[in-house]
Amino acid sequence: MNAAAVMADDIARRADEMLSLWSSLSMRHIALGSACACGTGGVSLRLDDFELDIVGYLEDAGLRSGVEEVVGFFNALQQAGPQAQPLRSLLEDAMEERLPEAVGEWLMPKVERTLRSFAELHGPGERG
Repeated sequence: MNAAAVMADDIARRADEMLSLWSSLSMRHIALGSACACGTGGVSLRLDDFELDIVGYLEDAGLRSGVEEVVGFFNALQQAGPQAQPLRSLLEDAMEERLPEAVGEWLMPKVERTLRSFAELHGPGERG
């Protein structure tokens, strides 16, 4: 197996792991406030409500990355318009090796850092 194939397999494996983590996390709820004495309840969001924010962060960082393939990829993604479940789509594209190698190499460490941070804050010990 050549180096490119090994790298593609590694990116696909990591994307699969991150998709599993996101699937688990995205169903959790977080409270953004608590009830007060007047009886008004707090606000609760599901973590999947942050999916657009995560992809927005990735797009912004990608467009500023200076890596030609990454910039081109995110420009094309923006031109394609909004997608349902864009983070899932990115991870599925990485799993199926549909991303350019440079994009996968750039993207996966950022996705891993972001989702692992979410998991630390809202992970298995939390109940949503």
